[in-house]
Amino acid sequence: MIKTIVLDIGQVLADFNWKGYLEECGYDEETIRRISNATVLSNAWRELDRGALSDKEITEICCGQEPELAEEIKAFVKNSYKTVREYPYSADFIKELKKKGYKVYLLSNYGGTNYNYARENFKFIPYADGGVISYEIKRIKPEPEIYQKLIDKYDFNPKEAVFLDDCLPNLEGAKTFGFHTIHVTDFNRALEDLEKLGVDIGWSGSCL
Repeated sequence: MIKTIVLDIGQVLADFNWKGYLEECGYDEETIRRISNATVLSNAWRELDRGALSDKEITEICCGQEPELAEEIKAFVKNSYKTVREYPYSADFIKELKKKGYKVYLLSNYGGTNYNYARENFKFIPYADGGVISYEIKRIKPEPEIYQKLIDKYDFNPKEAVFLDDCLPNLEGAKTFGFHTIHVTDFNRALEDLEKLGVDIGWSGSCL
């Protein structure tokens, strides 16, 4: 019986669309490719989520990948919080789960500066019962320590929990602890998968 719902943020509760943001900045495809490879698609960005290095240190590493685009990269890192936008249904989704008696926790890879913005601006965050964000503990999914931290912090049985994430390796990491998992590629399909696990959704929300 599922008692606990664990949710990733990016692509589950909010749209992480860095390419769309860069397009809005007016860059051509080649420039977007180069900035993306030097930042969000690089190993350095994982360290931003880990919180082991400062934003300044991460920016210097990323600029070193593409020195000709250093100014553009600096601007992108500084404004990267703008690449994530809350889905309109997320707050209501969590509220409905809690009305049905489920505990709801967040488990996400997120850098400190950007998460501070999310915490102040995303409506769904206050409705969650808590969570573990990667920068807080210097561990990122799918490293086992981040799952263990969540379990220990809130003292729940992972065999009675389901974890929703858009990244398959992160789901595999959760399975080793006994979590049920749902690969989120479409929100309405994820609702159907929750219902198959016996989760009482009782909600007609959709990803409009």
